[in-house]
Amino acid sequence: MSSVAVYNDSGASSFCVECTAETLTRYSFIISTISADDIINGSLTRDNFVGIVFPGGRDTPYHEKLKGKGNAAIRKFVEDGGWYLGFCAGSYYGAAHIQFAKGDPTMEIEAERELAFYPGTAIGPVFPGYSYLDNSGERVVTMVTGQTTARVYYNGGCEFTPDNLNATTFKELWRYAKDADNGVERVAAVGMTVGRGRVVLCGTHPEVSAHQVDNVQHRREVIEEMKVAEKERFVVLDSIFNFLQN
Repeated sequence: MSSVAVYNDSGASSFCVECTAETLTRYSFIISTISADDIINGSLTRDNFVGIVFPGGRDTPYHEKLKGKGNAAIRKFVEDGGWYLGFCAGSYYGAAHIQFAKGDPTMEIEAERELAFYPGTAIGPVFPGYSYLDNSGERVVTMVTGQTTARVYYNGGCEFTPDNLNATTFKELWRYAKDADNGVERVAAVGMTVGRGRVVLCGTHPEVSAHQVDNVQHRREVIEEMKVAEKERFVVLDSIFNFLQN
């Protein structure tokens, strides 16, 4: 079986790390967590791992610990044939620019990021109500690709807007379906080829299962809808891993 590193350091949500690890084992990966120091000191190599996942959490601490040498090591890993998968905060982190909570003095972030796998801006939250303090902004959203739809967990994720509308260096994998809070189908997940490797950035949380949110910290209506839609998240995950590994 192939080994995958899951980033677990400042900024990474322990909940998202656990969800990511559990989901990856269902795809027969061997999971190891990896820290910023591990990456900086040379542990992230193709001899050790086939891919690395950056989970949900907060993007700014990722940048603070990995800027410079750490990010250079991640890019080299991908260029050498590894893959990078970012969910939510990890997807913001993989874009060239981020714009988060514009106009909110307590949360706003506008910044450049060094990995710059995606040639554009990760803009979020796509849907209103997000809070760092609790899960009040969580919801189940519908993703769409072609005629296929899938409902997955969402909490503060981004959409992707390219710097060049005619760019061909990335592929749109999924969009957010139109709804009352989202009048257009915004881009929810993108894929890139970087050197000999692959990258997927996904603004939603298909790695989160119904049983993982089935507790008092989460909204009851979200829990019940996720139970109904549980199998649908694997449609998204299957497409992601198909892109990353082929």
